[in-house]
Amino acid sequence: MLPQALAMARSLPHASVLLLFALLATGCASTSGARVDARSQPVRIQTDDGWTLAMRHITPEGPVRGRPVLLIPGLASSDVSLVLDPDHSLALWLAAHGREVWTVALRGTGDSDHANPAEGRRSGYGFDTLWREDFRAALRTVRQSTGAEEVDVVAYSLGALVLYAYLAEEGDGVGAAVALAGPTRLDRVGPWLKALVKVSDRFVKREDTLDMGFLSSLTAPVQAYLRGNPVERIALDTRNTPRERWKRFATQVFGELSGGVVRDLIRMVRTGRFTSSDGSRDYRAGLARVRVPVLVMAGEGDQVAPVSAVRDGYLALGGPKAWRLLGTTEGLAVDYGHVDVVIGERAPYEVWAPLLEFLDRAAAGRAIQ
Repeated sequence: MLPQALAMARSLPHASVLLLFALLATGCASTSGARVDARSQPVRIQTDDGWTLAMRHITPEGPVRGRPVLLIPGLASSDVSLVLDPDHSLALWLAAHGREVWTVALRGTGDSDHANPAEGRRSGYGFDTLWREDFRAALRTVRQSTGAEEVDVVAYSLGALVLYAYLAEEGDGVGAAVALAGPTRLDRVGPWLKALVKVSDRFVKREDTLDMGFLSSLTAPVQAYLRGNPVERIALDTRNTPRERWKRFATQVFGELSGGVVRDLIRMVRTGRFTSSDGSRDYRAGLARVRVPVLVMAGEGDQVAPVSAVRDGYLALGGPKAWRLLGTTEGLAVDYGHVDVVIGERAPYEVWAPLLEFLDRAAAGRAIQ
C-alpha cells in the first residue's frame, strides 16, 4: 500500500504537492471521521446555483441569550475546526453559553457537494462563489429557520475573508461579526507562501480540483512525533495546542480545493489587493461602508495570517469595531498561532470568552470596545 501511495504522490503536479503542504499548516480540515456531538443536528440546504451544502444546528443549553450564531470555517475546510470534539469545540462552547449555533461546510468539503461536471457542478469556481452562493445560502437558512432578522457571524481564516466580502457588498442580515485570523493583505504572508505562489502560478489552473485528503493522510499521522516540524512552526504553539490534539485535528482529512480559489489567492498574494476574481470589486474599499459591529482577532505568533495582514482588515472597516491581539504583549501566556485560536488549550477563556462578550455587547446595543 505504501509504495502505491508514494507512486501516486510522485505523479501529482509539483505545485499541487507544495500547495497541499502549505495548506496543511493552516489547520483547515474537513469533517470526515470526526466525532459528531449528539446535540448537533444535520441540515441540508441548497445554494442558488444548485449545490447542496451540509450544515449543523446546535441548540443552546439553558435560556437563550442573544442572536443565533453562524460559524464559517477556513480554506478547503469543513467545520471540524469549529466542532473538533466535545472538549474542543467553539460551536458547542457557544451553545453551552446560551447561543443557538449553526455551522456550514462550504462546497467541496465534508458532506457538502463536491465538483461533478456530469451532475452540473462544474469545477473551477473562485473565491467570489463562496460568499455569493455558500455564505448567502447559509445565512438565509439561519434567518428563515430561526425567524431572526439578524444573525451574528464568527468566521475563521479564509472564512473571515468570505465574511468581509459579503459585508463589503451587502451585509444584510448580519447583526455583529467576529473575524478570527483573517488576513486581507496576503502579500504580507511569510516567505514560504510567497515561494509557493511562484511555483503554483505555473502549474495550478483555474479548472483544476485539488484533493487535499491524500497528502494529509500521508503526513498527519507522523506530525505529532516530529518535534519542530515545519507545520508545527508555522501553524501552532505547542505550549497551547498539544501535539496529540493537532494530530487528531489534522487526520480529519481535507476536502477539495478549487483551482479557481487557488488562482484568486495567488493574485491576492502577488498584488496585495483584496478584490473579486475579475478585479472589478474592491472588497477592502467596500469595508469602509460597513456599519455592522466587527471584532477582529489576530494571533501574535500566527505565521499563516500575520498580525499586520489581519490588522489591515480592521483598519479598513468603517463602522463600530474592536481589535484584540492574542499574545504575550497583551498579557496572555503564549503568542497564539493560526490553529490555536480554535483548538488551543486556553482558547475558551482567552479567545472565545472575549468573543462572546463582544457579541453580547453588540446585541444589547452597548458601546463596542
